[in-house]
Amino acid sequence: MSRAAGLVVLAALIALGACNPKGTLDRSQVEYITVEGRRYEVRVAPTDIKDEYRMLTVRATLVVDPNPEAERNSDWTAAKQVMDRTCRARPYAVLEHRIADNVNFYTRFRCE
Repeated sequence: MSRAAGLVVLAALIALGACNPKGTLDRSQVEYITVEGRRYEVRVAPTDIKDEYRMLTVRATLVVDPNPEAERNSDWTAAKQVMDRTCRARPYAVLEHRIADNVNFYTRFRCE
């Protein structure tokens, strides 16, 4: 292998190592939303409790070395849009929310 080819392989491995895994949510429907020019994938699935849902919001594009605070703010903006639509403008209560792996924003909410 030439020196140039070795450097390309090394750069690719470093780039892939800096990426964060994208979460999944079983039995969910996906919707794509753009917030501040960034595209987000929002997955929503009902729980076993009436009017209660689980939601996962992640960046739909590659994120290298994400800023957790900026990701949380953008994820929350996208999540609120989906909660408004899911609850059909009724009030909702956020029961749980957390960020994992710096990019996966998990929320559990109930329409009131």
